[in-house]
Amino acid sequence: MTLLLAVIYAAFISLGLPDAVVGASWPSLAPSLHADPAGAGIISMIVCIGTITASFASVALLRRFGTVKISITSVALTAVTLLGYSVAPSFLWLCILALPLGLGAGAIDAAINAFVSLNYSTRHNNWLHAFWGVGASLGPLIVGFWLNWRAQWRPAYVTVALLQFALMFLLIASRKLWEGVEHAATPDDFSHDDAVAQLSPWYRLPHITPILCGFFLYCAVELTTGLWGATFLVQYHHICPSLAAAGSAGFYIGITVGRFIAGFAAEKFSNLVLLRVGSAIIVTGAVVSLLSPFAVGAVAGFIMIGLGCAPIYPVILKETARRLGAANTQRAMGLQMGFAYTGQLLMPPAVGYLMTRIDPVLMPVFVLLGTGAMIACHEYVEKAVMKNK
Repeated sequence: MTLLLAVIYAAFISLGLPDAVVGASWPSLAPSLHADPAGAGIISMIVCIGTITASFASVALLRRFGTVKISITSVALTAVTLLGYSVAPSFLWLCILALPLGLGAGAIDAAINAFVSLNYSTRHNNWLHAFWGVGASLGPLIVGFWLNWRAQWRPAYVTVALLQFALMFLLIASRKLWEGVEHAATPDDFSHDDAVAQLSPWYRLPHITPILCGFFLYCAVELTTGLWGATFLVQYHHICPSLAAAGSAGFYIGITVGRFIAGFAAEKFSNLVLLRVGSAIIVTGAVVSLLSPFAVGAVAGFIMIGLGCAPIYPVILKETARRLGAANTQRAMGLQMGFAYTGQLLMPPAVGYLMTRIDPVLMPVFVLLGTGAMIACHEYVEKAVMKNK
């Protein structure tokens, strides 16, 4: 079981690796392909269409193929797509390749999140997403390395693709570890009320609307920060692109370190406490990045935003079973993933368009407003859950 957990953690490193590469490389990539400065938002939209499609189909895919087969296929698809990015001759090719990139990410994300939520504790749920942060932090650092050494962004995509292939072979070698561990809910696993709820339409699940809105808002805030952070640092604080890529990595390093810390904190504090503290740190970091007169202060603000984001996603995923019942966890996980990626589909392109056309200051302003609305949704759900007990 411990060895399997290590493989699962490695899979989430793989999931995180491509997530921040486009944003970190964009200040250099866009001019080389004569792309619009806001074009990263279009790529993000297409990736999210793929992830939404895969997320909503995740329950059917899991029942037919199981977690490990979906994970292997997803990583292979991601690796091939990233190789395509490395040789893309135009912005149009990046857009075409964005769809399979999203399909791969959405399938493995929903599959492993459901598996871990049902089979492991909150601590492991936090650490799982910490390892996603390891991958997401490595992505911009790889971009910064190649920009500093060769002043090229293409080798960064080759490097990330090779790492994906390595993980694919690890998953293939570990297939036997997954046998017998796949969680299959039986009538003894949940109550009669859960069984009735499982048969009802998804929109009748208790508190589902504010839960899905909370996912929408959080993921919109996270991806907007990750995608446009480097651009904000270049345009607002006039930092060079390679240093801005390192600053963008600081956001993901904050998420990574914060999730390891949250894994230990989960033993002493409730999920709601972690959610509230994380939201407060995000707000503080956004204010620092907005008001700091120095570039180093802005980078520190991004690290704080990452630290604040750290516990939120794994906490609200782990809360799924408590809020909606064990019988509805897999179905709700697909819905939550779908709405999370819808937030990533709609908001980062909109924010990117506005900040590149009007003022880059709009990015941290959106982070502030989005975080406030998100915590309001979760406070509403918590009060409703406690009232119904």
